[in-house]
Amino acid sequence: MARVAVIGPGSVGGFFAAHLTAAGHDVLSCARRPFTEYVVESPETPVRVPATVLTDPSQVPDGPAMDVILLCVKVHQTEEAAGWIKALCGPGVAMVTVQNGVEGHLVATPYADGGDVIAGVVYCGAELIAPGHIIHSSGRRLIISDDERCQRVVSLIGGSPAEVVASDDYTTEAWRKLGANVVLNGTTGLTLQAIEVMRDPAMAKLAANLIRECYAVGRAEGATLSDEDGERFVSALAKMPAGSITSMLQDRRAGRSTEHDAIYGSLVRAGVRH
Repeated sequence: MARVAVIGPGSVGGFFAAHLTAAGHDVLSCARRPFTEYVVESPETPVRVPATVLTDPSQVPDGPAMDVILLCVKVHQTEEAAGWIKALCGPGVAMVTVQNGVEGHLVATPYADGGDVIAGVVYCGAELIAPGHIIHSSGRRLIISDDERCQRVVSLIGGSPAEVVASDDYTTEAWRKLGANVVLNGTTGLTLQAIEVMRDPAMAKLAANLIRECYAVGRAEGATLSDEDGERFVSALAKMPAGSITSMLQDRRAGRSTEHDAIYGSLVRAGVRH
């Protein structure tokens, strides 16, 4: 059993918190609003389990340090979560950034007080209905790199329906996911339409140009991604289930700030470097 803290138990964080709890881990959720149980409605991996939730970093009890922290707030919310990070992180603690973009681990590191900050790539289509209540539609995997400290994380919290796996080509995984975010988040967020907007021929052309640009920068960063990979991804978009929504579309609909800088800004900054 591992001691796990989930900072930001929203749609994705709540999904992982629920399944890690169900797997027998000691999970603490660090949230804005209190709730007493996790309810995950899912076609494949439903779960309902009690939740341990704190709403203020000053409530963190003394005792053994956390083994793993999952930082599930968006990158632009990391500073707001700094109190939680400082209260929970430190030497010997592994903190995985479960965030979109390729810079989240860099943003989080100054707050980690010597803890190991590990970049993560997450695939989890979910929507938060109410605190602790998640509708899960697709994906359930968190990918980290394949080194000794990451293998320790996998050994601690791997093996549940919320999969935590190590990749021997993390750079490619990170830029493949960024390509998907670059194509889908801004287009759905700007049009305020779900994934089926990509069936429009003009949007498909825009998507092809976006992913081609993203993959070119990714290759300069060391990713193994071809233009043909991008074309296959764009072609598959027309077959995605109608009604599927992105995190940026959810934020736009709710009037929240968006993670445009974490997604598009990180791409631009990497392009400038090269």
